[in-house]
Amino acid sequence: MRRHEIIIIGLLGLFYLVTHLASLDLLPVFADEGIYIRWAQIIIDDPGRYLFFALNDGKTPLFIWLMVPLLKYLGDPLIAGRLASVLVGLLQLPLFYLLLKELKVNNKIAYLGTLLVTILPFWYFHHRLALMDGLLTLGMSLALWGAIKASRGKFQLKTAAIVGLGLGLALWSKLPALLATPTLFAPVIFKHLNHLKKSIPGLKTVALGTVIGLILFLTLALQPAFGQLFNRGGDFLYPFSEVFLNGLWQETLPNVPTYINYFIAYLTPSLMVLALAGLFLSYQRERTHALFWSGVIFCAPIALLGKVVYPRYLFPAAIYFTLAAVVSLDAIYHSWFDEQQASRAKEIKTKLLVGVITALLLANTVASSLSFMIYSLTDVEKMPLVAADTSQYLTSWSSGHGLKETAAMIKDEARSNSLAVATEGYFGTLPDGLLMYFHDDYPNVAIDGIGQPVSGIPSEFLENAARYDKIWLVVNSHRLNLSLPHQNKIYEHCRPLNAPCLQVWDITEIEL
Repeated sequence: MRRHEIIIIGLLGLFYLVTHLASLDLLPVFADEGIYIRWAQIIIDDPGRYLFFALNDGKTPLFIWLMVPLLKYLGDPLIAGRLASVLVGLLQLPLFYLLLKELKVNNKIAYLGTLLVTILPFWYFHHRLALMDGLLTLGMSLALWGAIKASRGKFQLKTAAIVGLGLGLALWSKLPALLATPTLFAPVIFKHLNHLKKSIPGLKTVALGTVIGLILFLTLALQPAFGQLFNRGGDFLYPFSEVFLNGLWQETLPNVPTYINYFIAYLTPSLMVLALAGLFLSYQRERTHALFWSGVIFCAPIALLGKVVYPRYLFPAAIYFTLAAVVSLDAIYHSWFDEQQASRAKEIKTKLLVGVITALLLANTVASSLSFMIYSLTDVEKMPLVAADTSQYLTSWSSGHGLKETAAMIKDEARSNSLAVATEGYFGTLPDGLLMYFHDDYPNVAIDGIGQPVSGIPSEFLENAARYDKIWLVVNSHRLNLSLPHQNKIYEHCRPLNAPCLQVWDITEIEL
């Protein structure tokens, strides 16, 4: 990049940091965030034993490792974990700009496209959560950059290395990167659709890059727990045979409109209109088709095989649809507003109409994005989330409303009394979302999960708790099947939208 490009991308990066670091812990911890942060904390305690612990739960470990140094030196574990994603997103900005330059997009449009990655809800939201999806998308973006380079038509070892490094990074971030592998060939195929022989050198480059990426991934096979990576797939996906041979596709296919709505809601309707419009514009049409259908190819297996599909599973496809929209915007600029192409606009009225429509589409995208950002920074309960995310992050058990306050209460009590804390669940929001606040030395506090629903307190826990001065129970109101004296409830934090409340009970003197 030239000096002025570096300066502008740097300014966009500064804007990115200001908007992404502010109120970073305003949204309570989410279940998976609590799990990943705890994994990173136990790596700090015993790296020899736990460095690859994530493999046991079907996850690759790279994002967990990125959190480790931040958790070592920052006091708040939630901020530290989310900061890892913020920094990943910061790297996404120059990479996205390089992708647009490789796609021959006008400089001004490329800057605008990079700004969109900073503000669009899909990007903004997931770059502020301690989840693996942002790092997965960064790796896919790097591999895609190499694939677009490969479409030039010459076999290049350096380009194959870029594809391989990106794919390897993505696979070390999250297994769904495998779904991106077919999309790496799309830029080459669509570029030479009418002369497929010309695509052979580029396809060889991408193929070699894919092999390199898979080899990087398979280095994980040196770990004994590597086989566990593929054991959790059944939790999220139906078997291929059930879907296509037993007709289960008739149940999964009707969910596709819901998944399309995820992109409409989080990439904004206007941006998706632009992405679709590019399929019918003559300028750069092959590029737009390659990008748009790559997004579809990535999403299709998830949509057809998925048991429960949350927006974050589809987030990596945002790279394709955002690029397609920006390339489409560049095609509009080239066809109607570039001075060298001015003759293509037959009438000034046509040029004016196209300009007004394009401006309105962009204004809608920016306004919707800024509205989402403002609520994210000031009042997360009003964020315009889709129903699935409203449940995950705000109203269901997976939302950590009240956990930070509960941790503060426990620490305050522990100044004068030893404390045994039983929590609903075995992992996730409870107890991991609570345990992460006790990574420092708290010898007089014991926190253990006892499962859910809570119909009783296990005898093993009570035997251990007998050594402590007080016994507390942390539970969600809708999962408490015990009849406890109302006066023993010492804290309650209710989730928004009349959702269940997190409760803390003192059960020290209660016979259970």
